[in-house]
Amino acid sequence: MSETQNNSTVEVVVDQILSTSNPDIFQLQLRQEVEKPVESNMLGFFLQGYPGVGDSIEKRVAFQTVSGQFITEYEIEEDTNLGEALGRECQLIVTETFSKRVWTNKDGSTGEQSPKMNPSTQEVLKKNGREIFRNCELSFDMTAECTYIEHDKVGAIQTVVAPAEAEALSF
Repeated sequence: MSETQNNSTVEVVVDQILSTSNPDIFQLQLRQEVEKPVESNMLGFFLQGYPGVGDSIEKRVAFQTVSGQFITEYEIEEDTNLGEALGRECQLIVTETFSKRVWTNKDGSTGEQSPKMNPSTQEVLKKNGREIFRNCELSFDMTAECTYIEHDKVGAIQTVVAPAEAEALSF
């Protein structure tokens, strides 16, 4: 089952400005930290304060290619609130799919996106046996919503203890 979510009130910050092989082109590493609704992380709600589970913050990261002229014109620096610098609202949109991105590297080899993984167990997350791929991109459409795919809970092992035989008690 997929779920959508819109968190348009949280600022998008320029975390890093990365150079590329072209001296006039740069990659902005953008970050947005969005509070997760309780409904999306019930376990986290009940295990508040437990590292890695009780965290109610989703940390989104996206990369945006820009020109040196863009950086100069909008006075972009690390820690810049991108929406304020551009004078328009923006957000990072997460889209989870079953399709991985594939590209050709400069040396002619093929690169491909890695599937979504559980950071604690390194388990590849799947839905009905299909790998899930997470993409995040900058959007100026403030009505756009994130799309998540709920993964299978295959790693959750449940142990059931059989009740011991009852003994007759004398009163």
